[in-house]
Amino acid sequence: AGERLIPSVNDSEYAWTPRFRALTLPRMRFPRLWILAFGLVAASGRVAGAETPATAVELLSRQGDDPRWAAPDWDDTGWEKRERWLDVVYNDDVPASTGVFWVRFRIERSAHQAGRPVLQPFFWPRDEPGSPINSVFIAAVYAFELYWDGRLIGRSGVVGATRAVEVVGLIDNLIPVPDELLGPGPHTVALRMSTYHYNFPAHRTGIYLAFENYADRLRYEARQSIMPLIGAGCAVIVAGFCGALFLIVERRRLLLLCGGLSLLIAGFYFLIAWRWLHNDPFTWLFPRYVLITALMTAISLLLTWLLLAQFAVPRRGRWLLALTPLLAAAWVLPFYHWDKTLWQCRAMLVFALVITGRAAGQRRPGARIVLAGVLIGLVALRADENRSMVSPAFLMSLGALVLCVVAGLGAQVQADRRRAQEALLTTARLETELLKKNLQPHFLLNTLTAISELIEQDPPGAVLFIDDLADEFRSLARMSGEKLVPLGQELDLCRFHLRVIGRRTGRNHDLVVEGAAEATPVPPALFLTLIENGLVHQQAETGVAFRLVAQPAGTGVHYAFVSPGRTRELAGRPAGGTGLRYVKARLEESFPGRWTFSQMAVTGGWETIISWQVEPGAGGMA
Repeated sequence: AGERLIPSVNDSEYAWTPRFRALTLPRMRFPRLWILAFGLVAASGRVAGAETPATAVELLSRQGDDPRWAAPDWDDTGWEKRERWLDVVYNDDVPASTGVFWVRFRIERSAHQAGRPVLQPFFWPRDEPGSPINSVFIAAVYAFELYWDGRLIGRSGVVGATRAVEVVGLIDNLIPVPDELLGPGPHTVALRMSTYHYNFPAHRTGIYLAFENYADRLRYEARQSIMPLIGAGCAVIVAGFCGALFLIVERRRLLLLCGGLSLLIAGFYFLIAWRWLHNDPFTWLFPRYVLITALMTAISLLLTWLLLAQFAVPRRGRWLLALTPLLAAAWVLPFYHWDKTLWQCRAMLVFALVITGRAAGQRRPGARIVLAGVLIGLVALRADENRSMVSPAFLMSLGALVLCVVAGLGAQVQADRRRAQEALLTTARLETELLKKNLQPHFLLNTLTAISELIEQDPPGAVLFIDDLADEFRSLARMSGEKLVPLGQELDLCRFHLRVIGRRTGRNHDLVVEGAAEATPVPPALFLTLIENGLVHQQAETGVAFRLVAQPAGTGVHYAFVSPGRTRELAGRPAGGTGLRYVKARLEESFPGRWTFSQMAVTGGWETIISWQVEPGAGGMA
């Protein structure tokens, strides 16, 4: 039962049976990766052949309306016959919006028979001890009246010959059969229906009718919402947890994505549970199915995007572009709506398997945890015989996957924090070395000698020299211990240093800045270190300028720094000096795993390119 109810169809638009689907696709040229993914998605689902049901029924149907057709002794020999070998009465040939329609069949209380019984009558299901069959459950997307041996025992809505007359009924209907009608012998069951408000895209609908114990069915209906509600509650808790981590621990975009994914899953679970929380009019069923499918589409895209970002997979747009046709196929292929959801879930898991398998091979932090969750989900869906979105296997596998994603994200955050702590210690040590280098005796002695000479020759100039030196040391002291400083403050330090060097050595240089916002946070002494390297390793003519060009780069910045002059070392600059190690340590401390650094010789000098990406709410944006 559950969500495996309606619609059933049997026309040219939808051609399949409830347990086996034969799909015919147009001949198209697909990329090889997409074809492989399509095959993996199809293979990950259980495709079962037609099963041999325990019971059979001969359904008699007729278009039109006559109250005498409910009578058990009515001569229905001329009615259209359809044989159904199913555990429940399920006819898939009820036309939509064509007036009143009748269906009749006979049922007889009898011992359960092995093998196939004769087609006429439909034998009563086995009566369990303490749970006798005493009710009829009907899931309907039409208005109906139910007759038992000619007596009206239940209805849903109002059957009408026109849309204006017909009144919409409820989806689920559990109708008790009076005790006096449950005697031995054959019984005639008749349904009078109208389908003007049927709103599924198929042109025909079906009858889901099962014989149940009334109390057992009520307990079953009450239990069905438990698992989805637990899943919705857990998803809300995970979303709150991710939000708290984002606000309190670290403002990382992945936490926002994970929180949004959890909220989507909570909504998905709640829409599934709603079926048993509120018995809706049957016109609500199709919109709810569409919304459930749309939520699964969004979940599949967002989870894939989250994994691509979490494990830094390049060309993420191509991955999402390859997944989109698989998700769209669920909307156009002739599936039941719960099968559309399962198809999309399998497509998501197949892509997640490739992404996490690749990340695990690269030993990305948290990849193995997420890979385990993906494998659990695939195995659970494969082993689930019900193939239903309300089955515990489906609900638990989706929840376990989200928990594994959160655990993997936590492992990644922990690894980044450990790496950032190591970078912080390295930065502190290198910062001390740089300060010692700037304050080393020969630097101070040379500077003081230059000042003493300048005092005799140009006292006003000596005062300016002392002021520039004081400004440089004051700026260095203000930056000491800071993780990020405004770019304007960093540029002032660079200009103070260039003026000091110019007054001391007579090599006057300037700093030209293009496109940089002075409020942009940068690691302290980043460009000062590059200027120091340029002064040491370049032979630049006096009057030429260092050049800093900033360009936007998505959610980060891109800096190109050019030191003028000819490189002294023929083989290029040393790659492991204290200055460069300081620059890289500062970048890792501020933007762990999200920065790039490269150098090369260019016409007229040496170019250093630095870029980084930042999380929303963090510093470092251009």
